[in-house]
Amino acid sequence: MGRSVWMAILGMVMCCALTAGATVNLNQVYCWEENGYCIRYPAEWVATKENDYTLLLSGKAGTDAYYTTVTIASFASTLLGGRYETPQDLLNAYKCDLVSGSSLVCIDTTGYPTGTGYVAEFSHEGETFRQWRVVAAGADNRVFHSWAFTAPTDLFPTYLPLAEAMYASWTLDGTSGAIGPGTAVTGASITVIFEARGRIRRLATCNSDSDLSLGRCHTITYNLNITAPGYVALSLVFERGQQIRATLYDPAGKRVTFRPGSFTDVYTGAHAVSPGTYTIKVGPELFGAESEFELTVYFSAREFSVDELAALYGPRNRYLNR
Repeated sequence: MGRSVWMAILGMVMCCALTAGATVNLNQVYCWEENGYCIRYPAEWVATKENDYTLLLSGKAGTDAYYTTVTIASFASTLLGGRYETPQDLLNAYKCDLVSGSSLVCIDTTGYPTGTGYVAEFSHEGETFRQWRVVAAGADNRVFHSWAFTAPTDLFPTYLPLAEAMYASWTLDGTSGAIGPGTAVTGASITVIFEARGRIRRLATCNSDSDLSLGRCHTITYNLNITAPGYVALSLVFERGQQIRATLYDPAGKRVTFRPGSFTDVYTGAHAVSPGTYTIKVGPELFGAESEFELTVYFSAREFSVDELAALYGPRNRYLNR
């Protein structure tokens, strides 16, 4: 029977060894904004959206690369009502599928590659395939992504350098598969400690700059409890053509940082903070402004840069699409 691209049914499984590869060129890029990732791939390969959560990349028909695939599948975590609480839970589910019905099971999870993944061989329709699978979480742990390179065993070493390069190019919410979160500049581990969505409305009492200065315009206030010393930054994203601002105040009411509505950069810089209850106020910068918004607060024990925030959580210049 001729070669066929492996999709679901699995047979005999055994351990395998991998070889290192060389650098290759990736000339195309596929970004799936809803699922929060981008990946680069060769110009002669084809990207196919299999369904609402799966991307299939493979070589063109008529070439050996046609029988090799890189597949990315995205799954909601329990935070969004999904089945899997951790990336390991999702990986375990794949392992269960892999060994189901097999009399011999041997999956390598300790050698190449490192990380939350495995390497295995299996037979399907008379052909033996080798698979490298890695599972990773998005920056907010709401979505888990399964990345897999699958090829016939005789082609696997040939196309492994290409797969490694594609994996290294894969970005999750700005985080590369080859470079972990926060390593771009300072090595700081940056986490999201607060998120809010809302809308600043145009009030009947807000008709002038004077009304704005007198507090007659719509303002939303949030309280933020910081439990350890470190550094915080804000991001505020709103609709194009509007100007609203977010300001962070310390427990004494002193302004720590703010994101002006007139700036295109959604992030503030990182500022030192001590434990305590902080206040964030979101409101119009111009009295006529009204907009949906997304507010996020980032924290790290170490100082970090705006470029690191952008690498992890998205571009510095962006707007909400409404």
